[in-house]
Parts: sequence; C-alpha cells; structure tokens
Amino acid sequence: MSLIMLTQLLFGTSIPVLCYHQVRPDSGMTPEKFGRHLDLIKKLGFQTISLANLHRIIQGQTPQTGPSVVITFDDCTLDNWVYAVPQLLRRNMHGVFFAITDFIQPGPPRLQADQTTAPLPVPAFGDIMQQALSGNCDGFMNEAEIRAVVHDLGMEVYSHSATHQACFTRAEQTGTLGENRHWSHAALCGQDADADSAVHPVGSSYAHAGFGLDWNGRPLTLKTDQERLAFCVTDFSAAKAKLEDLLGQPCPFLCLPWGEYDDITLAAAKKAGYEGVLNLEAGHVGPGIDPMRIGRLAVKDRKTLPWLGLKTLLLAHRTLAPWAQRRNVGRRT
Repeated sequence: MSLIMLTQLLFGTSIPVLCYHQVRPDSGMTPEKFGRHLDLIKKLGFQTISLANLHRIIQGQTPQTGPSVVITFDDCTLDNWVYAVPQLLRRNMHGVFFAITDFIQPGPPRLQADQTTAPLPVPAFGDIMQQALSGNCDGFMNEAEIRAVVHDLGMEVYSHSATHQACFTRAEQTGTLGENRHWSHAALCGQDADADSAVHPVGSSYAHAGFGLDWNGRPLTLKTDQERLAFCVTDFSAAKAKLEDLLGQPCPFLCLPWGEYDDITLAAAKKAGYEGVLNLEAGHVGPGIDPMRIGRLAVKDRKTLPWLGLKTLLLAHRTLAPWAQRRNVGRRT
C-alpha cells in the first residue's frame, strides 16, 4: 500500500481535478514544464481517470480504485494537440479537453511535436481568439484532431460553450480600447469604436447580466434573468449538438468559461441536457457531491512544482481539501 493510500485512509478520499490551458514553447507552461508536472503526478502515486469515470464515482455507480486525478484542458487550442497530447501519451496518461465549438473547423490532423522537428507555432490564447473572431480558427484544434483525440487515442472532448462569449460585467471604467488590455475589448466595443472608447471589467456572459456586443456585432441581451437563461440555453445546446454530431456520441459535460456561474447558468446547463458542470472552485470531489458543481484547480503558467504537489495532495484528501479551496478563477480566458 502506497503512502498516499494510507493517508487517504486517515483523512478521507477526494479526487483532484486539474485545469490547464495552453502548453507551448515560449510560454510559462512549456511542454517540458508540463511533462515535469505529469511526472510529479505519477511520482506522487496518482493514476489519471476519465471525466466519465469521475462522474460515475460521484454518482455512486462505481468505486474509486486507488488515488486518482483528472487532468483537463480548457479551449482546445492547437497546442493541446501539438504539445500536450504527446506528453500525456508518452506517460500513458489520460486527458480531458473542452472545446469552443463555434471555432471547430474542418481540416486534416496537423503534425504533433513528436512527429516533426519544426512543430507549428501556436500564438497565445488572446491572439488566437482575436484571429478566430476575424474568421481564422487555425489556432484551435480542428474536426479531425478532435476525432483523433477521442476515437484513436481514447481521451475525451466535451463542451466549453459554443462561443465563449464575454461581456462587460459592470459600468466601472478600467481603461480605453486603445490600450488593448484584453482580447475581447475590440469585439465588445464594436468595429466602429474609436481608441478612446471606454472599456470595463470583463467576465462571462453566462454568469453576468452584462453588456457589450456579441461576436456578431449585435447588442447582448442579458439584463433580465429570462434573457440570460435563454442566451445560455441556446449557446450550451448548440455546443452539445455540435460535439455529438462530430463525435457520434453523447456530450454530457460542460466546462464553464472563466469558471463563473450562478443559479441561472446551472439551470440553463441542466435544461440543455448536461449531466455534469465544471467550474474553478477547487475543493472536495467525490461520491455525493453535486455533479453540476465539480470544482477544479487552475494550474496557471507561473505555478511551481512544489505548489502543484502541495495543492494536489491537499485535494486528494477529503478533510484537507478545504485548504485548497481558495477561489482561483483563471482570468486568462
């Protein structure tokens, strides 16, 4: 019996769910650093399990078989395919990916890092989003890559919404459009906005009665609960349908953009047919928790190996998990 199995007997069992975003050279989360993260997870005695298996454990339909962790990736950017997937495969580990479905385009699989000496360069997420909003979705995984991840490699791809729609969350001015502080500002202000246009705090349109323009240049209608519920149901349903058509299998899980939500967000997810929803509120995950509130730990680029080891170990024990519960919403996306 391993040490972590003994400590779980003493402090109770919980399952850490980790959230990554991009894995790419010339960033804070290089493929080499990500590989060291995976090596540490294995060294600590964890096995990676699927989100589907985690959901069955939460529902009491299957027992947990040893210390387990779920590794997730938000956005399905191209680097996930080029760099992260090979690192997982090299260690026989499982990954769960969440796609923004409006940005999934047809195309052949592109070469992964272990298949070429010159992998495709992948921009930062903000640049990828700005390109996508201008019609170029090359920075995201395409249809063939998503099919390969699921059907050839046995990993999972689920919904991260259809549009990843941002909004201005409150009227407080934080700067001007010309300062280019966030990838969403230009789209939220509109093509005709000048550089002196005011910008405001940005967050999830699925969780706020916010304002601004949608990605098609139309005013967002989120002011009333009924308007936002309808907006969320439409978006969440479209994402679910797109992935089910692409993969030929159910899409029961939704990962919330920005990790933000309220009762309206969750009601919409349930109405759209999702059975589990993931946020960014790290804490105890195990049998009996609400599957519509599965908490994850945001592993940001600057985080160190000791930080990851400590947080993962805390989250692996039911009575210790609250120590890792500080809300850690990834403001990057």
